[in-house]
Amino acid sequence: MLFSLLMLSSLFFAALVAGVSAAKGEQLTPPLPSFGNGCIDKRAEDIYKMLTEEPSQIILLDVRTEAEYEEEHIQIEGVETKNIPLSEIEERLNELNKSKVLIVYCRSGARSRQACEILAQHNFTVFNLEGGITAWKAAGYPTTAFMQPSPTPVPTPTQTPTQMPPEATPETPAPTVSEWPAQTPLTSPVGVPGVPGFEPIFAVAAVLLAVSLLRGRMLKSPKMEKRE
Repeated sequence: MLFSLLMLSSLFFAALVAGVSAAKGEQLTPPLPSFGNGCIDKRAEDIYKMLTEEPSQIILLDVRTEAEYEEEHIQIEGVETKNIPLSEIEERLNELNKSKVLIVYCRSGARSRQACEILAQHNFTVFNLEGGITAWKAAGYPTTAFMQPSPTPVPTPTQTPTQMPPEATPETPAPTVSEWPAQTPLTSPVGVPGVPGFEPIFAVAAVLLAVSLLRGRMLKSPKMEKRE
């Protein structure tokens, strides 16, 4: 009888300990979402808080196209980021770590919700960013487009005003030199200012005077000889 009571007491204590352990395990382990109800929408404010409080425990999954992702995406320091388009989710499940919480987003929240339900079906702990990156930016949170340094403006070279040459001083025209030599006033042989037309007259007069003097001497000579 005593042995039976001891056995019952032991079993009751074991069951009590097991029940307490199970309750603690449920509190520590995050509930895994089930298919259909596993996609939990979270506002941008809540998502930002999760990303900044436990960055190492989260994967931030962008399910937009590669071109959209390269143009702009969400990036928080310490958080692992992934870009897997919605059409490739089921083929690339092995790239995701089930021990981490997945936060999924797209442009407006439609594609990310579909991806969220697929991931929940495969037992991932997953949350959907309600409103997508559009709501994220509207709440004032940064993206890579705002984190990139703005291009340094290239200084425009200042044009130095061209110095105008001094106004040309009008050149004084050189005196015109006549090609014809200046005429020297004619002078008469006897020092009388030359008068045009009178030179031949003086020449003829001089000749006549010389002839008269010579003739007079010739006539005088015979008379002198007779007297002797």
